[in-house]
Amino acid sequence: MMPQTGNGAQGSAAPDLAAPAVRVRMYDVGFGDAFLVLIPDGTGTRKVLFDCGSIAQGSASMVEVTRRIVQDVTDPDGTARIDVVVMSHRHRDHVSGFAQPVWDQVEVQEVWMPWTEDPKDPLAREIREAQSRLAVHLDRAIQARLAAVGPGTAEEARIAPFGEMAMNALANEEAMRTLHEGFAGRPRRRFLPTLKPDESTFETPALPGVIIYVLGPSRDQNVIAQMDPPAGRSYLRLAEDEAEAKGTPEPFNPSWWVTEKEYAANLEWQHLLTPAGDRSKIRELNADREGVVAATLDGSVNGTSLMLVLHVGKAHLLFPGDAQWGTWRVAMSNPDLRALMKRAVFYKIGHHGSHNATPKEFVEDILSTDVWTMASTRTRGTWPIPKSELMAALAERTHLIARSDQFGQVGADFTVEGNSYIECAIQL
Repeated sequence: MMPQTGNGAQGSAAPDLAAPAVRVRMYDVGFGDAFLVLIPDGTGTRKVLFDCGSIAQGSASMVEVTRRIVQDVTDPDGTARIDVVVMSHRHRDHVSGFAQPVWDQVEVQEVWMPWTEDPKDPLAREIREAQSRLAVHLDRAIQARLAAVGPGTAEEARIAPFGEMAMNALANEEAMRTLHEGFAGRPRRRFLPTLKPDESTFETPALPGVIIYVLGPSRDQNVIAQMDPPAGRSYLRLAEDEAEAKGTPEPFNPSWWVTEKEYAANLEWQHLLTPAGDRSKIRELNADREGVVAATLDGSVNGTSLMLVLHVGKAHLLFPGDAQWGTWRVAMSNPDLRALMKRAVFYKIGHHGSHNATPKEFVEDILSTDVWTMASTRTRGTWPIPKSELMAALAERTHLIARSDQFGQVGADFTVEGNSYIECAIQL
């Protein structure tokens, strides 16, 4: 099965131009995700948009990217239409593009979001509010640290990535308002998976002939508990809102206080004095607390990612969002879901090629050979994304790999449209 190739180039075999094909288009958003799936249905094309966001611009701004997507989904009658919009999770690099007003003119039939976005679900609301409060406090703490160390310092370079993590988890209110209330056509909202186990596989009139499998996020209480970072909650309690903290009395009167120097000088207290080396380690741990909390918060939001398989004709397309180990572990331990993932002929590489997605077991024991793979990614400072070992392991399974940060190196099996998008065509 070979697709049409870019610039008239040919793959190892000529494609069957008469055969229907599902096309997956990866837009260059920089560091983020925006994937458009185009599904033939006999009379036209059904369109599914997975995410639209970025935290680091690619070849074009998000304003330009969203305009291009809207242009690409506009039908001959001049109306922009998307059958299903999928929000994998609420991170900024997956939703920021939905803050653009252009979406008000796009007709949408359905919007799918993780169950943790359901405004009527008490547990979902608790999780969202905890994550949002922590993100606000963390952002405030990191900004204060950055102001204290000053620009251009090694400490600033170390702390800045944690600020990006906090920003990524902030509320993104305008984008979320669009997803919950916006678009033309009064779309139906689905929060997945539903409470009914038999609805983890479903079909919808919006996508005739397509079977949707929901692999995550889990509704299991133990998995949800793992999403709620204990370190984050502890820090949240210590970092109360400044307005609430004003006027809080100290636990001891100042007359009880002694300085470190005074304490060290008192011979009666020498046996209680922490060794200098241990004090240094404690200070280092304290200095890294924002990094620990930021990474935990980032993982907890990623833990709510939708993980979906679309079954179109003979093709199974796997979209895991930024799902991390909890979701993967549950899916891989279920024989039916494991077999389903093994049939995937397309894989959207999880979490931009990060180390905390795409388990080794999945690559080596489940992922089929010659599967189409796409990574929407960009190198970000010292972040190990995309993980070189992961990309090398994927390359051993398939040569059909496209990266959004390597437009010029994409193989002839893919179609490249300028710097706008990379597309693969999977014959059905």
